[in-house]
Amino acid sequence: MFQGTRKEEDKNYDEFAFDVKEIDFVLLTHAHIDHSGRIPKLYVNGYRKPVYATKATCDLCKIMLPDSGHIQEMEVEWKNRKRQREGKLGYPPLYTAEDAEKCLKLFENIEYSELVQIDENVIVRFNDAGHMLGSAIIEVWVKEETGKTEKIVFTGDLGNNDIPLLDSPTMIESADYLIMESTYGNRLHMKNDDKAEIFLNIVYETVRKGGNVIIPSFAVRKNPRNII
Repeated sequence: MFQGTRKEEDKNYDEFAFDVKEIDFVLLTHAHIDHSGRIPKLYVNGYRKPVYATKATCDLCKIMLPDSGHIQEMEVEWKNRKRQREGKLGYPPLYTAEDAEKCLKLFENIEYSELVQIDENVIVRFNDAGHMLGSAIIEVWVKEETGKTEKIVFTGDLGNNDIPLLDSPTMIESADYLIMESTYGNRLHMKNDDKAEIFLNIVYETVRKGGNVIIPSFAVRKNPRNII
């Protein structure tokens, strides 16, 4: 799902550049909405085949996708009121919370390190990516018509090696083709000890000057109405 400016988010309404009904299966690396957020749109467009993901990813999507649908409904309602005042026609949400709930029946759990025969030509394995709960690096073995088997590795978002609550990303030994996320490809991450020292210095200086420290944080928590 596109996230960012209004222009970027409007791309979510573009038609898929393929026939949804010709897809045999979906492999989902993790539950973050930029990766999972248009699966309900696939469903709305007629997709009814499996979505394979780790159990933790499936469980998180049960919370995050219906909430995403609720957000789509609220945002479209607000936009349509504005369009109505301008004499323009409204438009439906990208998908609804109900659509998101329905698409969840397509999800199938895969355990880490488990070799899964998807069909006669495709075998997959999900490995810990160390990015978030349930995140995966996916190995895909595809048997070609010639009889030759090629291996494709898709990293998804990769975690660091020194995150206290998460395991380090699994080391993949080989691949014929590697498809890699590159969000942080142009920078080097600081070690946790260095970050902790910088953080403590900022807090100390701010408190010493009588200021306030605001710490942005991200968490997924289910409550009766929404996600925090």
